[in-house]
Amino acid sequence: MSRVASRCVEYAHTRWNPEWCKRCNICVQCCPKQALVLRDDAIIEVEGCNRCGLCERLCPDLAIEVMEPRTKKEKP
Repeated sequence: MSRVASRCVEYAHTRWNPEWCKRCNICVQCCPKQALVLRDDAIIEVEGCNRCGLCERLCPDLAIEVMEPRTKKEKP
């Protein structure tokens, strides 16, 4: 079951919900690949995400989700 709201921002590997996020920066600080940044009041995924899921597990607001890799048959 997905917990995704309609106003989520989808990146290559993660999905972020700005309505649920309180910008605590935990996801940014815990990322071992430094693939997330807080910029202009938004969590942005930059290069390097390896889908480890640490950001999703530690987010107290359930505001970030690591997405499953898309198959070749799925359209973006």
